[in-house]
Amino acid sequence: MELDFFGWLVRLLAAAALAGVVGWQRETAHKPAGLRTHMLVGLGSALFTLAGIDAFEGSDPARVAAQVVSGIGFLGAGAIFREGVAVKGLTTAAGLWAVAAIGITAGAGAIGGAALATFLALIVLEVLGWVERRADRRQARDAVRIVVQFEATDDLPLALDLAHRIDPAAGPMDLRRRPHGITELVLRVAPAKVEAMKAVMMACRGVVSAEAD
Repeated sequence: MELDFFGWLVRLLAAAALAGVVGWQRETAHKPAGLRTHMLVGLGSALFTLAGIDAFEGSDPARVAAQVVSGIGFLGAGAIFREGVAVKGLTTAAGLWAVAAIGITAGAGAIGGAALATFLALIVLEVLGWVERRADRRQARDAVRIVVQFEATDDLPLALDLAHRIDPAAGPMDLRRRPHGITELVLRVAPAKVEAMKAVMMACRGVVSAEAD
């Protein structure tokens, strides 16, 4: 199937525009991959798909699309990073992957399907994001404050790592100096994990006390 210039234009513009909608949401949320990145991913995916359909005689569009998916996997991996024991960027990587799929779909000519996928992606990012934030605020409100006192801070990095292993949402953390060489670490943890957190903190070297406040 050969497309004329107008056919290429419509599909490429649709891919860029739909990807841009998702990118704009990420831009306003102050995420690392924003409007331009998402538009380029959508545009590039659509262009590869169109090339597989129309530009190379005898090519298999499905194989071209599969290679696009593999390439986006490498791009998405670059958006994932570790911050302490927490892993960041998973939603950004998943968003780039979804935008690539939207671009492939638009490039294949199923613009209605690409538009539907864009709408669903916005629901996931906006509506479910709001639900997650509300749940996090409720968890923070119900959290129990634990004060851990250290005489020596050699095991402090281990204590922080263990705290996040027991309760990944443990926080906010506050570290402050007290008289007589005491260092105080303040954690906020889920009520069900208070006893486990206290026991693990007490097992760390240099810990004087770990009590719920």
